[in-house]
Amino acid sequence: MADFNTNHREELVISRVREGFDFKEENDFSKYFALRVALAWALNVPCLPLESPDWERKRLEGERGKEYHLEQITGKGKDKKEDFDLLIRSMLYIKHKEELDREKKDIFSDEKEYLKILSRYIQRGLYELDNTYKSSDCFYQWCLDNLSLSFKQERQIKENLKNNDAGYFPKLQDYFKKQGIGIRLINEEDSYRHHICKIELLDSAKIQAFKTKSQYLDGELGQSICIEQVKGISRTYSVQISKPKEQWRKLGLSEFKQGLEVLHKQNFELGVFAGMSVEKEPVCFDLKAAPHLLVAGQTGGGKSILLKNILLCLLRNQNIEIFIIDPKAGASFAEFSGRENIEILGDVDSANAFVESLAKEMDFRYAAHEQGQSWDNFSYKILIIDEVNDLIMQDKEVLHFLKRLGVKGRESKIHIIVASQRPDFNTLGVLRSNLPSQIALKVSNYKESKIILDETGAEKLTGNGDMLIKLGDSSSLQRIIGIYLTEEEIQNQLKSIS
Repeated sequence: MADFNTNHREELVISRVREGFDFKEENDFSKYFALRVALAWALNVPCLPLESPDWERKRLEGERGKEYHLEQITGKGKDKKEDFDLLIRSMLYIKHKEELDREKKDIFSDEKEYLKILSRYIQRGLYELDNTYKSSDCFYQWCLDNLSLSFKQERQIKENLKNNDAGYFPKLQDYFKKQGIGIRLINEEDSYRHHICKIELLDSAKIQAFKTKSQYLDGELGQSICIEQVKGISRTYSVQISKPKEQWRKLGLSEFKQGLEVLHKQNFELGVFAGMSVEKEPVCFDLKAAPHLLVAGQTGGGKSILLKNILLCLLRNQNIEIFIIDPKAGASFAEFSGRENIEILGDVDSANAFVESLAKEMDFRYAAHEQGQSWDNFSYKILIIDEVNDLIMQDKEVLHFLKRLGVKGRESKIHIIVASQRPDFNTLGVLRSNLPSQIALKVSNYKESKIILDETGAEKLTGNGDMLIKLGDSSSLQRIIGIYLTEEEIQNQLKSIS
């Protein structure tokens, strides 16, 4: 009886890895070596609780593939030089000690439980390999970029814990204990700009008290702290503690390509890769479902960079026209000028006239549809407005047309993205109800955060692409870090789209 079964899609990944190592002939060794690489990758990424639904989401689906045994995967039963099965069990136990002890599960004696956890890790590793490694890449370089980086991160976490008197959790636990709130540590992780403690409340009756008392953690720890509820797991929260700027990890072309790989696998009409989550996963969404987006934050927050990345994603979709209103006479989007399906409007008069004409186009489409025309006959039209405040200040009537587009544009395949670096209630507060999805970058105070998101939190962001996103189909906020591409990298991406 097999200890681990792959499916057809996982076998394709294994074949790519085998070829990446330049194995000329297919054989058992090259195949189970690929499984070991997948396991190594999964062991060095942020740990998921065993009950997390993300295990199912982070695996490839497909028809039944091949069978493998522990002797191949972990060397069980071989001589001491090749048998590292006990080491693997120990590593898995360390990662999930509290969960296993709480459930009284012993993976050293319970073979079924051990194989279940081991399979999850291998499946996750193959899933991530499929998302990040292409056959055209040098596999040895991929290993250096991913596996060696993970080892460095592990050392960095240990160093952080050492410099922080055994970590942040004891301080968190002590603080909440004084408030009569019991918590336990699930795991501690190191992210791009944050140290993350994933914790579980011991008593669900304390949830509201936890949320209230969490507002004062900044003063308690002397650092900026954001807290997110972990999706799909009750009473579990991600406590994100900001690191000094010199310890930040920059995200660039490598992460952008990773995001595009994930985006490519989605069945999106208007796919957008927004950035990487603090759990180091690409965050993608479909503007068609959004269906309109508000982007706001102060100077230096990363608004212009985000808009350019959104453009690079949207241009990869079919049957699309993009119109950009830029108060700086088009200077902010100079890289995109001259493209066949992009029009940039740089003066207020032509911009206001265009917004009105787009509203009339929407009415025309509805009338044509009522007369029997299919929506498929129309192209997508995307309107991006940078510094919407300036536009409205020049002509108040444009707000009326934007509100109409926000209410009825989606069905007629017209979508709008409005951006501002001055969160003003008289403008954005009125528009927000017609723009179901929002992205907030760094703002100066909690009032501005509420104008954008109807929630606080954006005032605690670190700037430079750190953002909170709330999509129309979700009531929860998600924190992501944006991608920075140089002008040359943007030009190269545009050439690849042509």
